[in-house]
Amino acid sequence: MQLFSSHRRIATTCGWLLVQLLTIVPARAQQPVAPPALSAVCASQVPAAINNIIDRPELRRYRWGIVVQVLGGPKQLYNRDGDRLFIPASNVKLITTAAALRQLGAAMRLRTSVYQLPSNGSFSNLLVVGRGDPSLTVSGLQSIAQQLQQRGIKQIGQISFDDSYFRGEQINSGWEWGDLSTDYAPAINGLMLNQNSNPLTVSSQQLGMPLRYAWKDPSLNSWQVDNRSLTIAASQDNNVDAVAMFGKPVIKLTGKLAVNTTPIQIDLPLADPAQSFISAFRQSLNRSGINSNSMRLGAAQSTINLPEIVAIDSPPITTLITETNQRSNNIYAEVLLRSIGRTHPEHSTSDRDTSNLGIALVKQHLTAMGVDPQAYSIYDGSGLSRHNLVAPTTFVRVLSVMATTPIGKIYRDSLPIAGISGSLKNRMKGTLAQGIVSAKTGSMSGVVSLSGYVNPPQYSPLVFSIILNQHDRPTLQMVKVIDEVMVVLASIKQC
Repeated sequence: MQLFSSHRRIATTCGWLLVQLLTIVPARAQQPVAPPALSAVCASQVPAAINNIIDRPELRRYRWGIVVQVLGGPKQLYNRDGDRLFIPASNVKLITTAAALRQLGAAMRLRTSVYQLPSNGSFSNLLVVGRGDPSLTVSGLQSIAQQLQQRGIKQIGQISFDDSYFRGEQINSGWEWGDLSTDYAPAINGLMLNQNSNPLTVSSQQLGMPLRYAWKDPSLNSWQVDNRSLTIAASQDNNVDAVAMFGKPVIKLTGKLAVNTTPIQIDLPLADPAQSFISAFRQSLNRSGINSNSMRLGAAQSTINLPEIVAIDSPPITTLITETNQRSNNIYAEVLLRSIGRTHPEHSTSDRDTSNLGIALVKQHLTAMGVDPQAYSIYDGSGLSRHNLVAPTTFVRVLSVMATTPIGKIYRDSLPIAGISGSLKNRMKGTLAQGIVSAKTGSMSGVVSLSGYVNPPQYSPLVFSIILNQHDRPTLQMVKVIDEVMVVLASIKQC
């Protein structure tokens, strides 16, 4: 399993890494030449203007789904295959975050709790329950330890850890083999820490020596490293890979790094998130002068009659959906989906997977918003699965309905703004679209998408969805084509 390559990671993430690449990758000679800047386009001219962009000979074989509609009304300015199904990539997060706001509420927080268990000796016994807080870090665990210290606790008998908050598989079965064991597709569980990742820093040594490596937080690591790498001369090319041996807690570090090269950071998932959480918790207690006789991962326990002695909360759902959409964070999206599933009535009466229950509730919200059940098929919360199929009309409908609700501003404010923030920070800069497009990005190999809102200065606000499938060109090249379309939408005027 390929975990890292300086060449591979360009094509594998959805939105956030794309904006990083836009910062460092220069324009290529083979990219389509952008048309002259537009001053204004009459609404009636929009179809021809968009077609002139996407029907260029070099782009004509690709599959486009585009809908442009006046916000708050049925008038469509453009529709190409808008009711057909497309792989949407991270645009799925628009659906997940909308459902999370509607189902969970903007103020809800995910709580990590420590409960007092009955004592069977002279020392207290504790139960730690994680509820999937994706924002929890080691500093959060240190805060818990300090709260325990402030309560005068210096010695603990046994600490049990409950990781059963989410039921079912921790990794979505619809994700591709090549995405597993990467930092953007880790296991999703109740006892999450540092987004279940732990960077490995790799640096050169003397010529001919193996590369040196170090974990950012050694207490979280449960991987063994089989180091087969090499330090090479400065004149040679760098190529460092990390390969996980499935079925074994082993990472094979291979490749070459030139002498005196800047160290490379490889973001890797935690091999055993729950055990890493326990290890980090122990370290936090030790730093606060608290000892425990034993720590173990236990079975699910009812906490109804247990006193909660300390706790730490995540930021509110408002903040979590902003992180999800701004940075196209897969981990946050999957936690939101499972958190939705936890509220399903069947979660306490059946053995159904929490994520599947989340999808069931997402479907209920889509139906309530007037979305055709035949216009989508959802398999995860992040859009990483290629089994996701969504029609552009679905995104337009969700965006339109959300804009009319009391939580509409929260939802819209969670989206990146062209040329200003998030995964659109470095897109459409210096164009008419800068600052007036707020939208969710999405990309994977062969797929590029963008759906959201645009406020043309000389026209009514618009809602749009653009999804490109089955292309074989570099992602950055196709992003530029979509951005040309956005400039057209920003240029619309009444005529």
